[in-house]
Amino acid sequence: MTKKIIGLSCGRKNGNSEHFLKAALMAAEEEGVESEIIRANDLKLLPCNSCWACMKTGRCAKDDADWILEQTLLGDTAVIVSAPVYHLRSSSNLMIIAEKTNHLFSRKPDIFERRRVGAAISVGGSGYDGWTSLGLLSINLFLQHFTTLIDQVQIDHCAALGAALTPDNEWAVERSRQLGKNVARALELPFEEWKYMGQETGVSCPVCHCNVIYIEKDLPEIMCPTCEVHGTVSVKDGKFSVAWNADDVREPRFSAPKEAHHLEWIMHHEHVEEPAQIVLPEVQEKIQAFNSYGKFIAPEKKARR
Repeated sequence: MTKKIIGLSCGRKNGNSEHFLKAALMAAEEEGVESEIIRANDLKLLPCNSCWACMKTGRCAKDDADWILEQTLLGDTAVIVSAPVYHLRSSSNLMIIAEKTNHLFSRKPDIFERRRVGAAISVGGSGYDGWTSLGLLSINLFLQHFTTLIDQVQIDHCAALGAALTPDNEWAVERSRQLGKNVARALELPFEEWKYMGQETGVSCPVCHCNVIYIEKDLPEIMCPTCEVHGTVSVKDGKFSVAWNADDVREPRFSAPKEAHHLEWIMHHEHVEEPAQIVLPEVQEKIQAFNSYGKFIAPEKKARR
């Protein structure tokens, strides 16, 4: 892998999340690693509308998302994603990019081997009552497809522009620098020796290393909602711990076998099972009725001067 890091900045120009990203990249450059930054807000990004063109051509030609993916997940570099937390989760531009990753499997089948170094910096204006609890998790929806996560950090209490560089956040700048150094040092190692260098808790998922859990039916059975890694939670001496399913850890949600199965399942239902029912006369009648229903509203377009 090339000793180079692409920083994907998903916040404001020179905003707090971008400042922490720059701190990480500055530290990485001190370790001899080159870096470049992509500022998502400077590019054209449109929501996916399920046209399926990407599954036929291997590309989304409607915006700049494909170019971003080529520079980050398809490139021979490490990637650090920084994003602010808006409404509990990462900014919408990152979510738009993450939505457009499935077709990459057809372009580069070995992409799910995760032979790329990844890291995440999530930044929130508040830091109480879980207002930033989905920040790192939503960045992982992007990174976990194709990278091996080396480090990540959630930084809170950065509401005002410039707050990242205040005395109260000196620790956060240093933590971001450490993240950059960890990524740089991972680039010196062979793929087989890459390991997570960030902080964990007793219930952290062993794949994305987040501590957000999903109770499918009832305790003690739990699952990581991002990675689909199942586990059994227990309490001993007042401390929680999780016994994670080893098979799921080896093949999490975004591994090659499960991603391929997921895409095959969708394609089979779209092209085989569901069309067989859609063509039924009674279903066609319902479709026409639903298609013609509704009074839609939109803002009036102002005439150009």
